[in-house]
Amino acid sequence: MEKSILFPSSLNNNINTYKFLANIQNELIDSKESNIILDFTNCTFSHAIFTSYIGALAYIGKAFGKNITYKTRKGSLLGEYFRNSGLYDHIMQQPNTHSNPNAIPFMSINMKDDSGIIEYIDNILELAPIRLTDQGREVLFKNIYEIFNNSVDHSRANHGVYACGHWMPKKKYLSFSVYDTGIGIPALIKEKIDNTLSSESALQWALKRGNSTKQLLRGIPRGLGLSDLQEFIRLNDGALNIFSNDIYYQCKNEINFEHLPLPTMGTFIGITIIADYDHIYTIK
Repeated sequence: MEKSILFPSSLNNNINTYKFLANIQNELIDSKESNIILDFTNCTFSHAIFTSYIGALAYIGKAFGKNITYKTRKGSLLGEYFRNSGLYDHIMQQPNTHSNPNAIPFMSINMKDDSGIIEYIDNILELAPIRLTDQGREVLFKNIYEIFNNSVDHSRANHGVYACGHWMPKKKYLSFSVYDTGIGIPALIKEKIDNTLSSESALQWALKRGNSTKQLLRGIPRGLGLSDLQEFIRLNDGALNIFSNDIYYQCKNEINFEHLPLPTMGTFIGITIIADYDHIYTIK
């Protein structure tokens, strides 16, 4: 038996796409068919921020006994992008030979490979279209490292943690995202801190500087990553998107929370950095 899931003409970085992706994941998991086709033949654009989530669907499907096939129109720009981002090579379990110099290639995160994570974050910062002082770079590196570490350490991601990104030279922004397939931030905060909190209140707690369910683990301050990134995004006029359980959050000019009709597994964190060579970013 085979089931085809048709993607819309574009996946823009807005609430409608997040609702669609949550619905796709639920449909994929609940389907009685074992072969699922993710059909992108009518899709001409997907924001780079979604690649980690789209790629993770193959591994979530496998965990639930499903075989996932990605279908794109022959010669389409979207199909080319999936190759350029390293998604194609990773899913085909072959050496990464297609990703281009602007890619932060799609990968499965293993925090035991510390040197690999450091190299991956260095790649993000090298592609970031901004100027940083040495101290600013160090702080931003630590913030991003905490995001990766939390995705593995906090999330209980039974079906993996995935990341991907891309510098878009024509549009002048860098987008990257991390998606874990774990418990989700609101569910974790409710479990560890206060089970009477709403999903929005739980996520607000996680975004507050210094808050962490593992404060001072091995003497290392925690709970700085999301807060500092949120502040940096405000300065840069970029965007921070979080998509976890039944709540969606966006920091872009202003902060918005929206409840989702269907939940998603784990936590998706997406960051968009706007090109800015007129300023030098430093620490407070």
